[in-house]
Amino acid sequence: MQPELLTRRRALRLTLERYDKADREWRDALVEMRSWFPMSAGAFTGAMGNPGSRIRKIYDTRARALMQFEVALQKFENARQRQSESHASRRVRVTMLHGSQYF
Repeated sequence: MQPELLTRRRALRLTLERYDKADREWRDALVEMRSWFPMSAGAFTGAMGNPGSRIRKIYDTRARALMQFEVALQKFENARQRQSESHASRRVRVTMLHGSQYF
């Protein structure tokens, strides 16, 4: 495998791990937030909080991790495409000559 493709694969794995962690934190924070508000206060269950609040920071971290994962995925796919195009252009054409006059 090409070194570029390996690097892109590692970056993809790392960004996915970051997103998974951020998403887990976000879901945990939502559960915690819902415990503070009664079920009848449905307008507050999805609130992200004021700028600078803990829930807003968690949400922003998750959104940033998702964007980074999407970019890493696109770069990985581009590297994979370049590699397959490179292999296709490197095909070697072999011509066999037959007959005693060539030997």
